[in-house]
Amino acid sequence: MDKRLFAVNGAKTSSLFLGPDSLMLSSQEFPSEQRFLDAWTKKLSLATKVEIKYAAIKSVKKEDDDVAVVLAYKAALGIPSTSEFSFRNPNDYPLFFDFLQREQYFTKTHEQATPVKAALNYFIGLLFTALLAFFSYSEAVKLANGTAEQSTSGKAQAFYSLLELLGANGVLLVAGALACYLLYKIATRFTNPPHQILLVPTQA
Repeated sequence: MDKRLFAVNGAKTSSLFLGPDSLMLSSQEFPSEQRFLDAWTKKLSLATKVEIKYAAIKSVKKEDDDVAVVLAYKAALGIPSTSEFSFRNPNDYPLFFDFLQREQYFTKTHEQATPVKAALNYFIGLLFTALLAFFSYSEAVKLANGTAEQSTSGKAQAFYSLLELLGANGVLLVAGALACYLLYKIATRFTNPPHQILLVPTQA
């Protein structure tokens, strides 16, 4: 395989380079592999850099009807982490998967996800939404009553400003709309789990 540098879209990710020992992700775009490597070795840089060792990757998956590639891996201290990105050029997907199979000895399967796994992330999102809605509603009521605690944190002030704008009823409306969407996704994915490409290390 000759191509090692790919243009991708992701959270603080614009470039993916297939290194000899790891995947190298950068928030900058580069016209050539050499420019990528030159920038990667610079200690002083505003770019966000993430290195994922091949040995730390637990799985790589992509659903048939989605563009996102999801990597599950062990970060520093063995902490489970994930990284998600998509290739700007659709023709790069098979190149990436073929590289993992041929050069890193990953095993590739094409299977249908189980109903529980297909809906799990949305179910977790629903629980998080319920907890956040409960907290936000109680704080919005306190704001209306003038009993909310004052915070000096910039993020906290922005949060309370939003709550003041929405009000208690607005919080319930937003949370209800998000909950309905998540319930819809849970129902559709549980009843009709998507097919996916799954790659795992041979030793896994």
